[in-house]
Amino acid sequence: MAQSSVERTLGILLGKVEGIEDRLDRADESRAGIHKSLDEVVMRTTHLETDVLAVKNKTDAIQTVTDDVKQLRQRAQGAGSMGHWLVKVGIGVVTAAGWIMALYTWATGRPPP
Repeated sequence: MAQSSVERTLGILLGKVEGIEDRLDRADESRAGIHKSLDEVVMRTTHLETDVLAVKNKTDAIQTVTDDVKQLRQRAQGAGSMGHWLVKVGIGVVTAAGWIMALYTWATGRPPP
Protein backbone atom coordinates (compact mmCIF):
# COMPACT_ATOMS: atom_id res chain seq x y z
CA MET A 1 0.00 0.00 0.00
CA ALA A 2 2.83 2.33 0.70
CA GLN A 3 4.22 1.62 -2.74
CA SER A 4 0.92 2.55 -4.44
CA SER A 5 0.59 5.65 -2.29
CA VAL A 6 4.06 6.78 -3.32
CA GLU A 7 3.32 6.03 -6.98
CA ARG A 8 0.04 7.89 -6.69
CA THR A 9 1.78 10.88 -5.10
CA LEU A 10 4.50 10.77 -7.75
CA GLY A 11 1.80 10.66 -10.44
CA ILE A 12 0.08 13.68 -8.94
CA LEU A 13 3.38 15.56 -8.68
CA LEU A 14 4.30 14.58 -12.23
CA GLY A 15 0.93 15.84 -13.48
CA LYS A 16 1.38 19.12 -11.65
CA VAL A 17 4.92 19.54 -13.02
CA GLU A 18 3.66 18.85 -16.55
CA GLY A 19 0.89 21.41 -16.00
CA ILE A 20 3.46 23.94 -14.83
CA GLU A 21 5.63 23.18 -17.88
CA ASP A 22 2.62 23.68 -20.17
CA ARG A 23 1.84 27.01 -18.52
CA LEU A 24 5.48 28.07 -18.84
CA ASP A 25 5.47 27.13 -22.53
CA ARG A 26 2.29 29.13 -23.10
CA ALA A 27 3.78 32.07 -21.18
CA ASP A 28 6.92 31.89 -23.35
CA GLU A 29 4.79 31.91 -26.51
CA SER A 30 2.78 34.83 -25.17
CA ARG A 31 5.92 36.81 -24.33
CA ALA A 32 7.35 36.05 -27.76
CA GLY A 33 4.16 37.40 -29.35
CA ILE A 34 4.32 40.53 -27.19
CA HIS A 35 7.98 41.08 -28.09
CA LYS A 36 7.13 40.69 -31.77
CA SER A 37 4.31 43.23 -31.40
CA LEU A 38 6.64 45.64 -29.60
CA ASP A 39 9.26 45.25 -32.33
CA GLU A 40 6.60 46.07 -34.94
CA VAL A 41 5.50 49.13 -32.94
CA VAL A 42 9.11 50.30 -32.65
CA MET A 43 9.58 49.86 -36.40
CA ARG A 44 6.38 51.75 -37.18
CA THR A 45 7.35 54.52 -34.75
CA THR A 46 10.76 54.82 -36.41
CA HIS A 47 9.11 55.10 -39.82
CA LEU A 48 6.69 57.71 -38.48
CA GLU A 49 9.54 59.75 -37.01
CA THR A 50 11.35 59.63 -40.35
CA ASP A 51 8.20 60.69 -42.20
CA VAL A 52 7.54 63.52 -39.73
CA LEU A 53 11.10 64.77 -40.16
CA ALA A 54 10.70 64.71 -43.95
CA VAL A 55 7.42 66.62 -43.69
CA LYS A 56 9.06 69.15 -41.35
CA ASN A 57 11.89 69.72 -43.82
CA LYS A 58 9.41 70.17 -46.68
CA THR A 59 7.35 72.55 -44.55
CA ASP A 60 10.45 74.62 -43.78
CA ALA A 61 11.23 74.82 -47.50
CA ILE A 62 7.64 75.80 -48.26
CA GLN A 63 7.80 78.45 -45.52
CA THR A 64 10.78 80.14 -47.17
CA VAL A 65 8.92 80.21 -50.49
CA THR A 66 5.83 81.59 -48.75
CA ASP A 67 7.90 84.34 -47.14
CA ASP A 68 9.39 85.23 -50.54
CA VAL A 69 5.92 85.35 -52.12
CA LYS A 70 4.67 87.63 -49.33
CA GLN A 71 7.64 89.93 -49.84
CA LEU A 72 7.06 90.05 -53.61
CA ARG A 73 3.36 90.73 -53.06
CA GLN A 74 4.19 93.68 -50.81
CA ARG A 75 6.59 95.00 -53.43
CA ALA A 76 3.94 94.60 -56.12
CA GLN A 77 1.41 96.44 -53.98
CA GLY A 78 3.92 99.25 -53.49
CA ALA A 79 4.64 99.33 -57.23
CA GLY A 80 0.91 99.33 -57.93
CA SER A 81 0.40 102.31 -55.63
CA MET A 82 3.30 104.09 -57.27
CA GLY A 83 1.87 103.24 -60.70
CA HIS A 84 -1.49 104.77 -59.75
CA TRP A 85 0.23 107.97 -58.69
CA LEU A 86 2.33 108.06 -61.87
CA VAL A 87 -0.83 107.67 -63.98
CA LYS A 88 -2.45 110.56 -62.11
CA VAL A 89 0.66 112.72 -62.54
CA GLY A 90 0.77 111.79 -66.25
CA ILE A 91 -2.87 112.81 -66.70
CA GLY A 92 -2.09 116.10 -64.95
CA VAL A 93 0.92 116.74 -67.22
CA VAL A 94 -1.08 115.99 -70.39
CA THR A 95 -3.92 118.22 -69.17
CA ALA A 96 -1.50 121.04 -68.36
CA ALA A 97 0.16 120.68 -71.79
CA GLY A 98 -3.26 120.87 -73.45
CA TRP A 99 -4.11 124.05 -71.55
CA ILE A 100 -0.74 125.58 -72.40
CA MET A 101 -1.26 124.81 -76.11
CA ALA A 102 -4.76 126.28 -75.94
CA LEU A 103 -3.47 129.46 -74.27
CA TYR A 104 -0.66 129.77 -76.82
CA THR A 105 -3.13 129.35 -79.68
CA TRP A 106 -5.52 131.88 -78.13
CA ALA A 107 -2.75 134.39 -77.43
CA THR A 108 -0.98 134.16 -80.81
CA GLY A 109 -3.84 133.17 -83.04
CA ARG A 110 -1.91 130.34 -84.58
CA PRO A 111 -1.22 126.73 -83.45
CA PRO A 112 1.99 125.95 -81.63
CA PRO A 113 4.99 124.98 -83.72
